[in-house]
Parts: sequence; structure tokens; C-alpha cells
Amino acid sequence: METLINPASASEDNQGTGSRSPERVYQALELILSSPPFRNTLQGQSLLRYIVKHTLAGEDNLLRERVIGSEVFGRRPDYETGDDPVVRIRVAEVRKRLAQYYQSLHETPDVYIEIPSGCYRATFRWNDTPHEAVHGAAGGFIPPVGINPEPACTSLPALDPEPHQNPEVPQKTTVSATLRDPSAKKRSWKIWISAAVLLLLGGIAIWAHWNNAQTEGFKKFWAPWTNSPKPVIIVIGSNAVYRLSDSVTDQYARDHQLETHGQEFFVPFAPTATLHGSDLHPAENSFVALGDVASVSALVATITRQKQTFQERFPNDISFAELRNSPTLLVGGFNNPMTVELTKGLRFVMRARNEIDDDQDPHRRWLLHASLDSHDTEDYAIVTRLIQSPGDVPLLSVAGMGQYGTLAAADFVCNPAAISDMVHHLPKDWASRNLQLILHVKVIDFKPAATEVVAVHAW
Repeated sequence: METLINPASASEDNQGTGSRSPERVYQALELILSSPPFRNTLQGQSLLRYIVKHTLAGEDNLLRERVIGSEVFGRRPDYETGDDPVVRIRVAEVRKRLAQYYQSLHETPDVYIEIPSGCYRATFRWNDTPHEAVHGAAGGFIPPVGINPEPACTSLPALDPEPHQNPEVPQKTTVSATLRDPSAKKRSWKIWISAAVLLLLGGIAIWAHWNNAQTEGFKKFWAPWTNSPKPVIIVIGSNAVYRLSDSVTDQYARDHQLETHGQEFFVPFAPTATLHGSDLHPAENSFVALGDVASVSALVATITRQKQTFQERFPNDISFAELRNSPTLLVGGFNNPMTVELTKGLRFVMRARNEIDDDQDPHRRWLLHASLDSHDTEDYAIVTRLIQSPGDVPLLSVAGMGQYGTLAAADFVCNPAAISDMVHHLPKDWASRNLQLILHVKVIDFKPAATEVVAVHAW
């Protein structure tokens, strides 16, 4: 099997219809793209096809991170790759999917397609030997690799046979020493094994200490909810949605000969169309943002791992009296009236539609610059943990200005490492205090990508 780094610079024998032709590469590529690891990822297919195409053409200038981000993922030509690592993330996923594909094969493929670490250019390894099992073949397994921001590619050497080594004649002193002490080699192995065992035990002890420290802080954070004899009440905010009346949708269906229809379709109104108040009905407590749904899933997973029961409720289905008798989790910011009411007197509060204020410092505030096209790139959230006076129940609120902030806040409180890092900056008795945190969230591809604590208040 031979490795070809860049077919554009290879010999003519490798470029034509011979055994190293690009047609063989494209045939191998189509098999990969139709396989289970790639079948359901359109972005992965587009990215791998792009890399293979321009590698075969020798167009290294088109295989740089910013160019790939613009050509494959629709980013602006001058976008900041440091703030938006979409190319590095997706290339790492493609490497993993390639590894899964080759692991699933039972025979050696005709051509291996690889993307080496630290590189956005493909390499190709040709198999010109009879078929053999992939898992037993040298180089048959391509391990997944991590993200490497380096856009350039260092050349890889061709796979050569093992070099012949000249036999070394043992020195007389070594032979005589071995003859005099036959157990020397055995003792040496025992020493090495003992050292390895000690290192392993030391590593396990360090890991256990670190893991216990993380777990301890996380358990303290959640103890008021997970140790409660009463079920945790999870109050979910809902978005403000209006639905068209039946008369409007039925008329549209008749005008356009729709044989079957329900409410789940958009009526394409003309810019000059007029709607009356009777044409719209508020759908209260009916629609929940996907970010809020994911937040509830994370919170439920956290408390059920501690064998705690829960109830999910909408704000219109619960009273303040019930909240004063059961530990509570509030999900959502402006879209949850319970959050707005129960946190309005605290230090950090949401105001207007895009602002968080510090009521103890009128000159301190955080503004959210939301995108007009709903392609948000950032969000803010407030995490509020209230451990009130004895006899009162605890309340935890994860409230984003938008759904991405709420999801990032839920992920934060459900992450032992994040909680452990936070408590290092709090007073020793933090677990019995009230807390508020402000989180700044970077959003990439409609997902929270990075979360930073920008303010903390404990009292």
C-alpha cells in the first residue's frame, strides 16, 4: 500500500487511467458518502467532497480554514476563525466518521482517504495487494483525532517497507554477565512492572481526589433539591404565539384546493393583506422553545440521577402557594412570568428586551445585540439559586434573554466541572448562601458554543 500526498504533483502514471487514477479515488469517495457514518450528515458529505476535489486538483490555496468556512459553510470571506471554529469542528467530525467507516469494513478498501491531523488536505493510500481483513492490516485502522487549528499540512512520508538492519554482535561482557546471572533479566522486568503499577496507582489516586472534589461541590449545589422529601416542581416558560383562526385557514384551503389540512401550515399573506383581531387567537402555554425543552431535559436528568422525583408545570397551572411548599426549578426568562415575579427584587434583573442591570450599581449593565435575522451569535443568562430562611423551600432559576441563554445556563448548573470551578471563587460557606451569576454565551450554528461567568453575587 502506498501513500499519495498530493495527486497534482504525482507522476503521469498516477494521473491517467492506471492504478493510481483519480477515478479510483472518486469511486472510493462515493462508497464512503453512501455509508452509514456519512449517510445522514449533509455537511460532512459536502466538506469531504470539497476536500477531496481540491486535493486532487492540487488547489492548496482553497484548502485553508477561512476559505473552507466561506465556500462550504457560508461564512463571510473575512470571518474570524478564532471566534467561529466551525471548520475545525466539522473536519474533526469527518475524521471520526472516516474511522468509523473503515472500522466497519471486512475487507481492505481499494483506496484509503484520510485527512491527517493539523491539515485540511486529503491523503490517499492505495491498496494493490489481494484483499485482507481491515482490522488486521497494518494501517487499516484510522484513529479519530482532535481539532488542530493549523491550516497548513505537513507532508507525510510514503509507507516504505521496514528498513533492513544490520545484525549487531553482542558484546562479550553482556553475554558473560547474562550467563553469570540468569535471573537478571527477570528481576529487571519485575522492577519495571512494579514501577508501572505504582504510577498507575498514583494516577488513580490523583484522579479520584480530583473527581471527589468536583462531585462534592456539585452535590452541595444541588442538595437542597435532590435531598428534599417532596417532588421538585419544574416550571417551564412558554413563548408568545398567535394562531390564525379556523375561518382564515379554511378559506385559504378552499381557495387553493387543499384536500387535507390542519393548522400546521403557513398562509403566505401578501404584503398588503389585512388581518382583524378576530383572525388571531393567542395560544397561551402551548409552545415551548427548543432551547427550553433541552434545558428541562438536562435538569430532569440531573435530579433523577439522584433518585429525586419531579413534576413539570406551566405557569398558568401552578400557584405561588404551591411554590412555597416544594423545591422549584424555573426555566426561562422573559417567557416565564414566575421567573420575572420571583426574581424582580434581586440584584441582577432583566430589563427591557435586551438588557441586564445591576441594581446595586446603576452604571453597570449588560446589553445584548441581537441579530435581526434570528441568527444570534450571543446571549446572556442569569442563574439564581435561592436558599432562603429556615423552613422555606429552595428555588433555582435558569433564565436566558433568549432560548440559547437558557440552555447554556441549564448546561452550566448540570456540569460538575463548571460548578467546581465556580465554587473556588466563592466564600467557604457558599452552599448556605443565595447566589446569582450572569453568564455570557457565544452562539454558533444555533447552539451555545462557549459560556463565561461575567458576574457573581453571593449573600
